[in-house]
Amino acid sequence: MRRILAVVAALAGSLALAHEHGDHAMGVVESITPERIVVRTSDGHEVPFGVTTETRFTTGDKPGRAEDVRVGERVVVHGKREVGGLQAVQVKLPERK
Repeated sequence: MRRILAVVAALAGSLALAHEHGDHAMGVVESITPERIVVRTSDGHEVPFGVTTETRFTTGDKPGRAEDVRVGERVVVHGKREVGGLQAVQVKLPERK
């Protein structure tokens, strides 16, 4: 029984680590500045991404802009790992109605 608990604890820790340090995040925009976007995931983790001139924004299937992002809005951010942290490659916003 102890062995099973140890394995479960190890797996749970590694899943949390992988989620927190993954290269994408899905959740709600916690904050946005010209240099940074922070996404709060469904489990409460805040995942910061750097924003550069190379970051692409989409609203639904259409091109978007950083100015389209609103705090509290659902978002998916795909990024890449850089020396200073995660860099946003694409920020996907829901289609506007």
